[in-house]
Amino acid sequence: MVLVQGSGPLDRDESIGPNRPFLDVARGLAAQGIAVLRYDKRTFALPESFAGRMEDGFTMDDETTDDAVAAVAALARTPGIDPRRIFVMGHSQGGMLAARIARMSGKTAGIVLWAAPARALLDLLLDQNRYLLGLQGTPSAEGKARVAEIERRVAKVRGDGAVARTDSPQDLPAAYWRAFDKVDPVADVLALRQPVLWLQGERDFQVTAPDWQRWQQALGDNPRATLHRYAQLNHLGIAGSGAPSPAEYAHPGHVDPQLIADTAQWIRAQRIRAHQ
Repeated sequence: MVLVQGSGPLDRDESIGPNRPFLDVARGLAAQGIAVLRYDKRTFALPESFAGRMEDGFTMDDETTDDAVAAVAALARTPGIDPRRIFVMGHSQGGMLAARIARMSGKTAGIVLWAAPARALLDLLLDQNRYLLGLQGTPSAEGKARVAEIERRVAKVRGDGAVARTDSPQDLPAAYWRAFDKVDPVADVLALRQPVLWLQGERDFQVTAPDWQRWQQALGDNPRATLHRYAQLNHLGIAGSGAPSPAEYAHPGHVDPQLIADTAQWIRAQRIRAHQ
């Protein structure tokens, strides 16, 4: 299994605050005899490689896809690994790109979509910030202004003109967002025609009901798909209660054992991919 992180410069454990969800998954799968390959994301390990590309732009392939494809190839060459039984597990943004990675690799036996967006990242960015504003109760003027600025920047990059990086969401190149806007993760998964495991916590404020509904409509009757929802889990697969917020990411926790067990069971159930 190759693990692919979500957005941002993340290490091999996908460390977020005191939580290390990829370490939890790797240990849990390894305990059941499933090998896992983790690696530091390029933006974490080699941020200087992007320094000269912040103006002319880079894409999700430069940031994520190409390295994940290389990781699959490296795992396939590893002694003791069956190259016909390699899976990609993408979390969040990594899940959005899992089918793209599998297609470009040509060496995978299936994919796992964990809290994977089904819509454009810019739409999620807008929804997340509006949700966080609503958590304030009575929104502050500062909070309203911040959301309005994000909306303005999103509209700019979705227009046709040139956009300065400092006028683009998160100060990332407009080319980055425009490339992501062309990604349709649901269509990519359906076109892949490989076994799919979909995992989604219901306390996730980052990937929400519109995404779940789109995945379920697309995969619900698909014989190659297995779907699991977890009522108590947040975006990191950690159990909690109440209205979810970024504040809970600061509290230590662990990925729910049932999510890991479901993943291991699904992997064991898959047929060996035929050699191409």
